[in-house]
Amino acid sequence: MHLNLHDRRTLAKSWLATLHGPELTFRPRVVGPLPAWRPLLRTALAWHVAYALLSYAGALAVSRSAPSNAVAQAVASGGTAAVLMLTLALWLGGVALSSGLWWVEVRRARQPLSNQAST
Repeated sequence: MHLNLHDRRTLAKSWLATLHGPELTFRPRVVGPLPAWRPLLRTALAWHVAYALLSYAGALAVSRSAPSNAVAQAVASGGTAAVLMLTLALWLGGVALSSGLWWVEVRRARQPLSNQAST
């Protein structure tokens, strides 16, 4: 079964299945059924908790790094609120980057096969 990557519902499932699946990839599946919503949402929630914890660890590392770094100084002087803001920025940056890479692959998959062969 060829997936319709123009359908919003299929795109949402594809995004969840691709970026929150068992393997690290940004290429959406174009053939075959996608998993059910419940396991996709459960896995996405678990991945985002992991992303948030990793972002928090990164923000703490920045706040405790060398005082000659302007970002580290700003985060250290801002206290907990600055660490949480940096955590949010790191988490959103990772989500935006991976989603952007996925979207590039979706657009590539939407092109007719004759156009894909020339790129």
